This record gives sequence, C-alpha cells and structure tokens, in this order.
Amino acid sequence: MLRFLGRGSAFHTENNCGFFVKGGELVLMDCPLSAFHRLRHIGIDNLTGGKASGVTVLVTHTHSDHAGGLGMLIHFCFYVLGIPVKVIAPSEELAGNIEYLVSRLDGCDRRAYTIVTPDKADLGFTAQPIATTHADTLEGRCFGWAVDTGEGRFVYTGDTNTLEPFLHTLQSGDTLYTEASAYDSPVHMYIDRLAPIIDGLREKGVKVFLMHLDDEKALADFAAKHGAELAGLYE
Repeated sequence: MLRFLGRGSAFHTENNCGFFVKGGELVLMDCPLSAFHRLRHIGIDNLTGGKASGVTVLVTHTHSDHAGGLGMLIHFCFYVLGIPVKVIAPSEELAGNIEYLVSRLDGCDRRAYTIVTPDKADLGFTAQPIATTHADTLEGRCFGWAVDTGEGRFVYTGDTNTLEPFLHTLQSGDTLYTEASAYDSPVHMYIDRLAPIIDGLREKGVKVFLMHLDDEKALADFAAKHGAELAGLYE
C-alpha cells in the first residue's frame, strides 16, 4: 500500500518516509530532507504517473528526520513546479509549530502552502491522528495516523515507544507500518517488546511492515521470524 523513499532511523542516510498517490496527488507520511532530495531526483510527476496536482504531507512530529525537508519541499513546489503543498497537522498545537517552522524559520512564501488539521482538510481519503508517546521533550506532540485511501486502510505509527494507542484501531485486513528498533531504548519500539504484539496481530489478520530501521539485517531476520516484512523501498 505504501512505498518508501527511505526507511532508516534518525542517523541513517535515507530517513523514514512512506508515500501513496491519490487522485494525481502525492501524499507523504512526513518529509525529511533526505526524502525531498529523492523526490527531486526521481521527479514527483514520475511518482504520480502524470502531472502532479499537488503534494500533501501528513506530519507525525517535528523531529528533523521527519519534518526537516518541509521547507525545502514547499520552496521547490512553489518556485519550480508551480504546485501547492498541503500540510496536515495532527493537532492545532502542531499546526502552530509547523507554521513557525516553515514561515518564520524557513521563510516560505505564504501563498505556497496551507497547514490544516484533518477535520478542516479537503482530502480524497480519510486520515485520523492517533496520539502516542515518543520523546519526553515532545510530550503531547507525537502522533501516528490511521488512513483509509478508499483502496485499503493502514495505520502508521510514526515514532513511538508503545503500540498501545494503535492496537484498538486495527482490524482484520488492515496494514500496520510500525517503527522497530534492534536496540532497547525508551523512545522507540524495541523488538523484544514488539515480537508478541506482531504475533497477535498476524493471528488477527493484520499485515505488519517494519520501518524507521536502525539495523536492517537484525530487523530483517526478526521480521522473517515473526511473519512481518520490511517496508518496501521505491526503486
């Protein structure tokens, strides 16, 4: 359902960024700077299969490996491609934070973008933010998303140290994209905690993909053992 411009964790060369296409529009799950450079190299029109009508970005949180490419994306789409960028913020507080980031700090032209919460957005799909916990320094400002494209439903955790907020939203036939860490950490989903959850979800009929990877080999071995897969990279 999603393809990825990168699936690495914070200190990898290609940071985590999934995408799908809806109605001629490219929809990104976050926008790190590495994803912007991949988009520029590949060509947004090549991803959408024709002239792109715009770009929508669903933001999970404002760590730079998730939102560090937003300003550059907005500049590029406005000055080079002439298409709008719509940023979907999971809360009013995050909308204000993102506005400050792209307007006050990055100096984006106000005509180049809109920032709205999903209840005020005109989307060709449904997107429901799910509050979660990640880093204490961003307490109350970290989210995942439940998205129904009309062709399938997926849950995307963003960065999280728990799957509890997401589990009750998952139904048979859904797809879960969860971050996974090979190293024990208070801010990420350690595989020892993740293993029994994945086993239960598979029995429930949920397909599981691992993303935001810090050790691809270890996580590929873990995925094979538990019937999950690594998030699929766009080639």
